Amino acid sequence: MERSYSLKRKSIYALAFYLAVVVTLIGTISYRVVEPPTRMQLERNLDLRTELISAQIREPINSSLGILQAVVTIGSNHETQSHQAELLFKLFSLTDGLTVSGGLWPVPRSIDKDMAYKSIFFNRAGDGVVDRVYSWDNPESGGYDNEAWYTSVVNKPVGTTVWSQVYIDPFTQVQMITASSPYYIDGVFAGVATVDLSLENLVSFVRKHAEEYELGVILKDSYGYVITEHNFQLVDDIYISQHTFGDFNWSVDVVNAKRLVAEQVYDVVRKVELGLVPIMLACVMLGYLLINRFLIAPIVLIAKKVDDSKRGGIIDITYDSNDEIRHLIDKFNQKTVFLEAEKVKAQASTKAKSAFLATLSHEIRTPMNGVLGTAQILLKTDLTEEQRKHLKTLYESGDHMMTLLNEILDFSKIEQGHLELEHQPFPLESIIGSINSVYFTLCSEKGLQFKVISEVPQGRWYRSDKARLRQILFNLLTNAVKFTSRGYVEVYFTEKRANGVDYLHIRVRDTGIGIAKESQEKIFKPFEQAESSTTRRFGGTGLGLAIVKQLCELMDGDIHLTSEVGIGSCFEVQLKMESCEPALTTVTEHKKLSYNGLRALIVEDNRTNAIILTTFMSSKGFVCDCVENGELAVHAVATGEYDLVLMDNHMPVMDGVESTTAIRGLHDSKANILIFGCTADVFKETRERMLGVGVDYIVSKPVDETDLDDALFAYADKLYQYKPSLLKSQNEAEGEGVEGVLLKCFMAIENKEFSAALIEFNQIKQIIGESDDAFLRACLMRIEESLVREESPSQEDLDILTVQITDFCN
Repeated sequence: MERSYSLKRKSIYALAFYLAVVVTLIGTISYRVVEPPTRMQLERNLDLRTELISAQIREPINSSLGILQAVVTIGSNHETQSHQAELLFKLFSLTDGLTVSGGLWPVPRSIDKDMAYKSIFFNRAGDGVVDRVYSWDNPESGGYDNEAWYTSVVNKPVGTTVWSQVYIDPFTQVQMITASSPYYIDGVFAGVATVDLSLENLVSFVRKHAEEYELGVILKDSYGYVITEHNFQLVDDIYISQHTFGDFNWSVDVVNAKRLVAEQVYDVVRKVELGLVPIMLACVMLGYLLINRFLIAPIVLIAKKVDDSKRGGIIDITYDSNDEIRHLIDKFNQKTVFLEAEKVKAQASTKAKSAFLATLSHEIRTPMNGVLGTAQILLKTDLTEEQRKHLKTLYESGDHMMTLLNEILDFSKIEQGHLELEHQPFPLESIIGSINSVYFTLCSEKGLQFKVISEVPQGRWYRSDKARLRQILFNLLTNAVKFTSRGYVEVYFTEKRANGVDYLHIRVRDTGIGIAKESQEKIFKPFEQAESSTTRRFGGTGLGLAIVKQLCELMDGDIHLTSEVGIGSCFEVQLKMESCEPALTTVTEHKKLSYNGLRALIVEDNRTNAIILTTFMSSKGFVCDCVENGELAVHAVATGEYDLVLMDNHMPVMDGVESTTAIRGLHDSKANILIFGCTADVFKETRERMLGVGVDYIVSKPVDETDLDDALFAYADKLYQYKPSLLKSQNEAEGEGVEGVLLKCFMAIENKEFSAALIEFNQIKQIIGESDDAFLRACLMRIEESLVREESPSQEDLDILTVQITDFCN
């Protein structure tokens, strides 16, 4: 089996790391041991090379001093100037090397009192021709007795030699240097003797030598002037060999131009390491083979067996060593046998739990359908105020009991992973309007302030599970109102973005009794409340916040609580929300039709429920027949004339799924009869089974009359398929009334069609007429002003209008 982090790969990484560490240690130690003597030897070699270059430069320069001494000798004898000129000509004709010119420079007017300057200066050209140069004798040139090479030796002791600074010859454009020495006649200073040295060949020698030995060289005269430089570059930690030489006090700096001394030392160390690496690599490979043979291979085989038997079974491999791996195999096999037995028990427990919850749902909803249905029927009759009050209490108590049952079922679905979220577009304003319409009234009845604050951009739509978001809010707000006796309840909406994901942040805050710190963790656990006295005083199952927490986690969010006893509580919810473009809102206008002339077959084994459904349907105009099981229902549909079947699921002889399948299998038009499932089983699997065999719509028990009316209207075409003339006559009946106009107005507001909304709103005002209710008049005025400004009216005003219109219609 291929794994991204297998034991084999890890062992290879570990051994490779070990090899790298050892090689690094050996290299480091070798470097520290070898580096000092190697560095010293390399630096000594470079110093010797520097001294050699110095000697090669010094030797030809010193040889030119002999020529200078010969010139001094010629000047010191008592020969005539013409004879001196002949001697100098011969001297420079025979000279070869650095010396290219020179001569005698007598004291001005010492040779001819009428002529200030009478020098004897010869220059050897590049072709070897020696010429006498007279340009220095021109007084207008400034006189040679003012030159530095002349004045530097005037009256100096015999044998003094002074070297000039390196200069560029104006005629040859070649680097030159001049050596000057005084000469005396009969002990009297008579003038200066000079020789001029061309450095062209010397520079060429230095460059050639530097290139040959890959050196960087810089040559300077005694004044610090750079005579020549070749590839001389300074970097950190480079060794510079420096040497000063000759009477002329020149200096030469030499570096290794190609590699640093440290790099050469590293090469020596690297050669040592390269010799060791193959040996160490062989040792590592041998170690890996041994580890793989005795450790990794058995573990990999165990992992493969476990993977192959992930649905059950023991590890059956041959392993003879009595060590930890053998112990692991034995213990795993023991645990596997134990877990197999526990798995069977858990599956049986889960199946029993699901069956129990299904039975619980059915058995509680069935009698509650009778209680709530009877209450709804009686509320439509003529009652005294006290009777109506008691019936409402009965209905509300039953409805509360159904809420508790739904909480238990929701928690069970979440716990078993059966709860699926929807992803449909919806506007946040619809959620805000919903909580406003419910909790504004509840808070007002308790004398509490109710505030909804939203910083979410107006008109924001999300794609998520609207029902579950509403459930989270309603659970939190119900608790806030329940546990708050004074002050306020506040809901705050805002958007946040983290790691490229949009989140809806909700804060529900109240000034209620608060929750102690030690109790804040357990309130999110199922069937837990802050204190046992809380349950006795306020009631509840303790599932509400547990459901909220798990819903938040299902919606990729979380919930946090901040609370203090006696101050209040603040629940902060953060949910992952995908914003989307607004969807076009379509509102279906649900009217109550008259169903006179239609026949309904009620398939129900519980007599109470059959009576309730018969009463409901008869009040709408249906002629009703009842049968108590699915087999009788199939026979009744096949032989009778019915327009609608209300089908229960859990029945003797033949259940709802089987009977629906049989009806859809009839071979005439009756197979297409409208069938409504009417069941107390709220589990998704049951509903999917019923819808899968042909049920058109499912009405949950206890039956909500509004839901039933909506379903009948939505399926009117199929309901009247056998008697279309009845539907046509109703469609021609007049009047959509104020409720229809109100729906059209709300639809136009939702779609931001404010002009159309204003037209419908004016019709509402005409229908209502002049009202004596100042509160209603103020509400109508605010809505009209908003529509004129092409703005959406506040949700609170729309809720007030809805309530007032309902009272008006009643």
